[in-house]
Amino acid sequence: MVPANSSLLRIAHALDPIAIWSGRITAFLIVPMVLGLSYEVCARYLFNSPTLWAYDMTFMLYGSFFMLGASYTLQRKAHIRTDSLYADWSPRQQGWVDVVCYLVMFLPFVAVFLWTGWGYFEKSFVTSERFVSSPWMPLAWPFKAVMPLTGLLLALQGISELCKSLHAALNGEWPDAIAVEERIST
Repeated sequence: MVPANSSLLRIAHALDPIAIWSGRITAFLIVPMVLGLSYEVCARYLFNSPTLWAYDMTFMLYGSFFMLGASYTLQRKAHIRTDSLYADWSPRQQGWVDVVCYLVMFLPFVAVFLWTGWGYFEKSFVTSERFVSSPWMPLAWPFKAVMPLTGLLLALQGISELCKSLHAALNGEWPDAIAVEERIST
């Protein structure tokens, strides 16, 4: 048995707040997106004066919202999962399956995403790339910076989830996720 205050759980409890806070901050991206879309609809249909920037702003904010929320979604166990077999397994079996999945599938994918995302961002930054989908032509690098940031956030949360899975595999019980949320709220 691994003690409940094991180094695995200390690592997970140190990393979880990063995903929780990034999720809370990312949630506020919905505000400028809704305000921008509302302004565009009013300008277009009430005043027959569409904006040049609304399309670009919308896809950049929505893409950022979607990507940056991924680590929070992982921390909250809200990603799609097929539980038809998994739900009937013991915590020890679930933990070992999750350990293998994080090591073999998740973390290598995230490493490739982080590496590739950094390359896209770096090239965009160095060349001052612009989106040419509208006459506004905004800089692309701020949006492309979200890709490596997302990869980093997912990697950190993946390590946290790996630690929790390893704890469950060795200890036979899942750590209490509510305790992490309570520590952050206080």
